[in-house]
Amino acid sequence: MKKTAFISLMLLLSSPTFAQFTVSGELRTRGEYRNGYKTIPTSFTNSLIMVGQRTRINATYKRDKLTTYISLQDARIWGEDKWKADNNGLGLFEGWAEYRFNHNIALKAGRQSLIYDDQRLFCSGDWRTFAEAHDVARMLFTSNDKTFHFHLGYAINNSGDIEGDAFLSEYSLKATQYKNMVYGHLNKSWANGFSASLVGVRDGFQTSPIGTSQLDPLGVNYRTTFGSYLEYQTHAWFFSAAGYLQRGTARDNRNIKANFYSARAKYMFTPKNTLTLGYDHYSGTNFSSADALAETRTFSTLYGPGHKFLGYMDYFGVPENHGAGINDLLLRVNIGIGEKGGLEATFHQFNLPEEYLRNGTQVDKNLGQELDLVYSYKLDNVVAIKAGFSTFLYTESMEQLKGRAPGQGDSALFGWIMLVVKPTFFSTK
Repeated sequence: MKKTAFISLMLLLSSPTFAQFTVSGELRTRGEYRNGYKTIPTSFTNSLIMVGQRTRINATYKRDKLTTYISLQDARIWGEDKWKADNNGLGLFEGWAEYRFNHNIALKAGRQSLIYDDQRLFCSGDWRTFAEAHDVARMLFTSNDKTFHFHLGYAINNSGDIEGDAFLSEYSLKATQYKNMVYGHLNKSWANGFSASLVGVRDGFQTSPIGTSQLDPLGVNYRTTFGSYLEYQTHAWFFSAAGYLQRGTARDNRNIKANFYSARAKYMFTPKNTLTLGYDHYSGTNFSSADALAETRTFSTLYGPGHKFLGYMDYFGVPENHGAGINDLLLRVNIGIGEKGGLEATFHQFNLPEEYLRNGTQVDKNLGQELDLVYSYKLDNVVAIKAGFSTFLYTESMEQLKGRAPGQGDSALFGWIMLVVKPTFFSTK
């Protein structure tokens, strides 16, 4: 009887009319050697060896017009908990439901990663152990031929204790996170290899009135970012370009007038052997001008990654932090090694768009060069190993940008090795 019931259940699960259910996981462990990661080392600083670990279990359910996804995550640094304790525990990385009203319109709501275009403005932050997700609702519009997409998203954030509050109150994460956000993203692709995107993002940050430390729940400054991303691909070439403008009011009540533009050209000798030349410009504020007191020209990358674009040593992980902007000229070579391996080598030349730092010091615009090497090897469809080495050849200007005295810095080195395991535990497909 039990055997018959089990066989019946297996046949039911394999039926095309039955829901598709998949349980998968990720176990990622990365060891790092830091002696100049994020900032310049000196004779007074010590190198660091650390291990970060991310563990995820993911469940996907699909039936008819409904798709749900839940990803539970534990992210930790080895040793941050006592070996007899588990203080971090398991948390929700993603949890969303998508309902498709018809072939063209869907609603997707919950905690989810936002990824668009080359991830310049929105990304999953996968390099970081804890990654990145937003609490957001999105309307998704798609054409019948799948060549046109329009997404409209809205998010509003509050502190966890607001449920018992009958009145407006301060948002406790106002220093680091938006209070609300609305965005639209439109993408159209053509059969000739060309695609174009238009994006507009308006995010608001709770502030306090000027000249007082008193909190104002209704005081929200808004920033608007808008622009376009373009791609064109042939059999051997890939080109991309992007340009964005930023306007509005900053958190410190200054007016925002910032811009960003970038271009990439990649030649593909084979799918695994490529050569890429690129240039990125993030506008900065001229701190020698009196206008800097009332106006900022420093471009913010919103919720995109500095790590992916501005060097793996993360000296510009949040490129707007130092205020003076950044220009990056890069050359990248990808070489396939056998069927399962690959080597990536990237050279960056970093320069400041403006020659004055936030403290008013005038410096040479040349910040130095960074070399990043990454080797990857796929053991099978589940297990992969990656390793990287980076060094930064900085100038005195870079030392001053990072708060060091000229000539004080030592050699900047960063190395890492990572094991990534992504098993599928169960699937009805």
